[in-house]
Amino acid sequence: MENFIKKLDCTDVQRRLTLPENCLKDFQGHHEANLKFKDEEGQVWTFRCRLSPGGSSKPALSGDWFSFVRKKGLTTGDVIVIISDKEKDVAAGEDFKIKIKKSALTHHQH
Repeated sequence: MENFIKKLDCTDVQRRLTLPENCLKDFQGHHEANLKFKDEEGQVWTFRCRLSPGGSSKPALSGDWFSFVRKKGLTTGDVIVIISDKEKDVAAGEDFKIKIKKSALTHHQH
């Protein structure tokens, strides 16, 4: 997966996080996998990544994604940054790092 930035929309926050088409180059031939993401506090989250067989080639993340959204207080308009972890901890099985940029609107509401 290449590094990418995504502004969260309603579907991302309420149902599943959709990723850009063909962003998972090493995912070819598989329709489902569990991917590990390490957040800025060092906690590792397991997101289930799924491609619809014969459908859209846009992968979607679910699984721990909803716990992550609630724990981080994510809302529509917030931005996430996913970074392919080149120095990943193989023993821990971490694949990616995930960072959050809260929208200015979110800051004003608190």
